[in-house]
Amino acid sequence: MGEQKWLVIRCPGCKLCFGHRSVSGRCPHCGQRVQEDAEVCFIASSSSELRMEVALANTPEPLRDALREKLSGNELLFDQPQAPSPHVLIDLVRRRCDEDNSVGRVTVNSILASKHADMDADGLMERAEQEGLVLRIGDGRWQFLE
Repeated sequence: MGEQKWLVIRCPGCKLCFGHRSVSGRCPHCGQRVQEDAEVCFIASSSSELRMEVALANTPEPLRDALREKLSGNELLFDQPQAPSPHVLIDLVRRRCDEDNSVGRVTVNSILASKHADMDADGLMERAEQEGLVLRIGDGRWQFLE
């Protein structure tokens, strides 16, 4: 399952750029409705790349190269590993189940650590419980229903 792409869209009203998953909705700057024919300036593959490209698109042309150089050097802002969404993490956990379709806390925590996720096993699996995907069958042990 691949992650979705982000679009850098130029608002036809205020001419400022913003990021969105699709060419629809409203501009966050001026509130104008954005139509399917709006200008897509860039397609980003991650939220960190999106942040940088939106900032550059909203910067006057003569300053873009200098800003790109400064932003590219700021690893804390743009080069942090991106953790997958909780839905993707739950799917990864499901794939690591035992033969009885269950999984333990240690396995879930190892998956979360390998994906640089900022949550613990209990938090992720509690979410899966709330969505009706798993049942808690013991302390630190869950069974998938599907």
